[in-house]
Amino acid sequence: MKGAGLKIKLSKRELLKYAVAVFFVLTPLLSAVLFCLKDGRWINDVYIPLGGWSDEITYYKQIEGILSHGMPRGYFGYNQSRALYGSLGVWGMVPLIPYAAWGAVAGWDYLSPLYANIFFCVLALFVLYKMLKMTEKEMLMLSLFWIANQFLNRYVLSGVVEASVIMQLIFVTACGEYLLSEKIRGRQCREITPLKDCIVLAFCTFMVCVLTLARPYFAVLFLIPFWKCLQDGRKRCAVGLPVLAVFIMVLFFLNNHYFCATYFNNIFLFGKMQEAGILGFFVTLFEGFIEILRLIWYAIRYKGSGVGWYYLLLAIELAVMAFVCVRCVCRHKKIPRMYIVTLTGNFLIIASIIEIYDLGVGARHILSLVIANAVLLIVEAHFSLGAVLALICIASIVQTQGADALPYKDSEYVEYMDFLEEEFNRVVSVSGEISYSNVVAMPTADVSVQDPEQSVCTYYGYLFAMPAGVGISLDFQDFYDVPENIKAGYILTHPSGKIRQVLEEAGMVCIFENDDMSLYSGKISP
Repeated sequence: MKGAGLKIKLSKRELLKYAVAVFFVLTPLLSAVLFCLKDGRWINDVYIPLGGWSDEITYYKQIEGILSHGMPRGYFGYNQSRALYGSLGVWGMVPLIPYAAWGAVAGWDYLSPLYANIFFCVLALFVLYKMLKMTEKEMLMLSLFWIANQFLNRYVLSGVVEASVIMQLIFVTACGEYLLSEKIRGRQCREITPLKDCIVLAFCTFMVCVLTLARPYFAVLFLIPFWKCLQDGRKRCAVGLPVLAVFIMVLFFLNNHYFCATYFNNIFLFGKMQEAGILGFFVTLFEGFIEILRLIWYAIRYKGSGVGWYYLLLAIELAVMAFVCVRCVCRHKKIPRMYIVTLTGNFLIIASIIEIYDLGVGARHILSLVIANAVLLIVEAHFSLGAVLALICIASIVQTQGADALPYKDSEYVEYMDFLEEEFNRVVSVSGEISYSNVVAMPTADVSVQDPEQSVCTYYGYLFAMPAGVGISLDFQDFYDVPENIKAGYILTHPSGKIRQVLEEAGMVCIFENDDMSLYSGKISP
């Protein structure tokens, strides 16, 4: 008896559909490759110790410390601040979990954050494809937008955690569309069952909790499961969700108070907002929106500015959503429910950034909103909007002139970092206890002793070469005006800087020195 082989014949139409789906899911990887190829490089050539973002060193060393010691042995903070409990930095543990998990499986080196970011984005698009059953045109337009978005690609190819936030927000967006969108639920070949709804609802609620624990403004996304529960008549769940939202917010602030170090100054300026009162709140809000318009105009008018492009993309997305909502009302049609959630959420998030944060730094935090909004526009309104957003991104590439370019390996610098790693491991000891003795502090600014008008500073990227488990503190220059403030076990400063002179006058000992840096023991010699 001949074995009956199972033959599956696919039509050209089906082959094309699957090819587009594979291309779509792998877009983050392809986009990262193309982003490097434009410079004649590969992903493996990216070298984050030569990057220009200080966040990369703190994220990298925290995760390295978690993997090597269970938890860093030294504190992370600014001006040698520390969390009341534990050794982690500003945002605490929650944003680090995906990367610590990646490192536990795949190891941790300078390329690990990049490949983790790419994996998280691939996973996000896979979930998007499976849950929403996107058409070929929708997938191609979102891929085009992703590839053209230099800001997104720069963050994917970095050591910061924005890619995992994008992944989680795309998960929530996909869940929201699956649960609330009549267009998505009415597509052909969809099998919607109460059990699937329950699973997606639970997953959506869990992901909103995770996002809120890391970034409190994402609590507005509880509107998605709340709306679904009201729609399905689940009264107990509808009542319980606001309670859960309040509980998660309380957990965030408890975590922020007890387990997170503070910034140079507290980024959550609730006291200042309370002093301003209701009128002051609206004045600040108005001034914030004017500032956003100024940032957008500055980005369009002048070359080299990137921040305004984030806000321009967001403004266009929200304007289109608002237009669609008004048009639906005028035509007596149902407004896409996720548009209502998104417009409400985006406004509240921007308002919170204006009131208690900073618009410049906050631009990084709206990148995930820009990506999620693009998904909604392409799926709910029309796929061609992806091309419009892509054209804006291309215009930004021309106008910004390669700002925030990728850091690539330089053979001499790599050898230098290897040398520093060997030397630092020789002179910096990491004890078994969590304490300031395991902290390496570095002033973020300094002035020359010979010429006080000349700024000098040691490049913070050298901190990558410090032993695993150390804590990092990035300090203001004036912090060293009072040497008694110094608690760190080690201070890395510039050889010709004034701070070095302060350290020596305080009786501290230089344990390593070259033309670029002077590493001092924070212990004052007898």
